[in-house]
Amino acid sequence: MQSAKNQLEKKEILARQAVSDRQDAEALLNQERIRTRTLSHELETIRAESQGKLKFRGIETLSPQAVQAYLSKLKSIQTTAGDLLTAYLPQGTRLSGVISEKVLERVEEENRILLDRLEPETGLVLFYDFHRMVCEAIAPPFPITFPTWELGDSFEVSVLEEILSKDYRMLVLVLHAGESFIGFTPDAQVFDTEELIRSSVKEKHSKGGFSQRRFERLREEDIAHHMDKVFEVLNKTLEENSPVDCIVMSGDAQLLKEIQRYLPLNLEIIEKPSDLKLEKTGGEEILRTVLSSRRYLL
Repeated sequence: MQSAKNQLEKKEILARQAVSDRQDAEALLNQERIRTRTLSHELETIRAESQGKLKFRGIETLSPQAVQAYLSKLKSIQTTAGDLLTAYLPQGTRLSGVISEKVLERVEEENRILLDRLEPETGLVLFYDFHRMVCEAIAPPFPITFPTWELGDSFEVSVLEEILSKDYRMLVLVLHAGESFIGFTPDAQVFDTEELIRSSVKEKHSKGGFSQRRFERLREEDIAHHMDKVFEVLNKTLEENSPVDCIVMSGDAQLLKEIQRYLPLNLEIIEKPSDLKLEKTGGEEILRTVLSSRRYLL
């Protein structure tokens, strides 16, 4: 009887100890969960702060001639380790959605973050040496149409060369209130026709009240008159040079939006940021600017 009682007491002690151990384990687990969440939050904060501090080593615009010299240098780079990565990324395509996960892990996170910040309308070409002697991207003047990548002993530049050498029948529009440019080139080399359209448009009014509203209304009428002249020249240029492969546009955002509603739906439109001042720029310089590429050093 005493033996059974002792066994029962031992079982009760063990049960209480088990409950105590489980409570201790749960408390420790909760502490670890809180610690993990805290560390995760701190890591995300640090990552967000570091992302904000990340900057490109350099950004430059390459003229068509400079791009050819650039590609020549890239083609001269050779290795025997198969560690030169080339990736073609159309607009809206991330590197993570194109290359394999195994290769993606070899691209530093900082460089992936910088690359993801770039959203040029024509897409990007990444040239990346895993020893980081070459680590940069280039946005060509014309769109990259399909994603592809290659890892080898040299950089794959043939697709980019093909994009750059294509003879586009191209219309160029540079739109500003009171001064706009329309030019057509049959081969993306030189303008066959070009016209500078000027109109008298009032400067922006800084005062408030009724006089400002009246002034702005008159300014809007001036701009509408200017755009009528632009549409007239645009119609004539399209009719005389059909078919057109693409239209490259730059200038005032509101005017670009207005003219896009007017353009034929079947035309490919490439919109480019530009600070071209038409009064100081001729057709040759305009064409060189819109045909330039943008280089980003990661």
